[in-house]
Amino acid sequence: MVQTRSDSTKTALVDAATRLFAEKGFSATSTREIASAAETNIASITYHFGGKEGLRMACAEAITDLMSQIRKNPEALETPKLVEVAETAFEASILRQANLLLNFEQAEPKIRFFFREIYEKSDIFEYIHESFLAPTLDFLLLQWADAIGISAKEADREECRLAVFSVISQIAYFRIGQPLISLYMKWDGYDREKTEQILTIIQFNIRAIIKAHRRVS
Repeated sequence: MVQTRSDSTKTALVDAATRLFAEKGFSATSTREIASAAETNIASITYHFGGKEGLRMACAEAITDLMSQIRKNPEALETPKLVEVAETAFEASILRQANLLLNFEQAEPKIRFFFREIYEKSDIFEYIHESFLAPTLDFLLLQWADAIGISAKEADREECRLAVFSVISQIAYFRIGQPLISLYMKWDGYDREKTEQILTIIQFNIRAIIKAHRRVS
């Protein structure tokens, strides 16, 4: 679909705001900076979003919409080879998400925005939780139940929820800890080869934790 000039301006503002909010934080970012980065005028922020708060929400909506579409249509992602030999649907889902977050450079400002809002516990955080995080975690919890051979009702226990978080946290750390990891490993960021190495470790850990929980469930 061809974007209108108005649509292009909105997209440019959301992209610019996402990057600046991620880098500097919401309070430290001025509407003048955002408009300048988007190559438009300040009035366009009020016109399209009602103000800076409305633009902040639009950034969150753009990110959660993208991530929700990916969750519902995982085939839209480039599939890493490791997914082809995944032993469970849970493993395949985690590896797809990890591949996206680790190997998609355009996702960097979106990811930083995402984690900043979570850390600051803003009103946007509540929106992100209700519209994306909670449904995604519920989806993964069902896959976890199937992977370890228990019912969905049995999976609704704190230890199962924490087990799913323990897997997800690996991806989060490899993403937000990229500068430290790259420095220690003497890497120049994450290329496809490095991403595959990380995915291999995550895959090993997923299988180990599933195996352990199968024995005790």
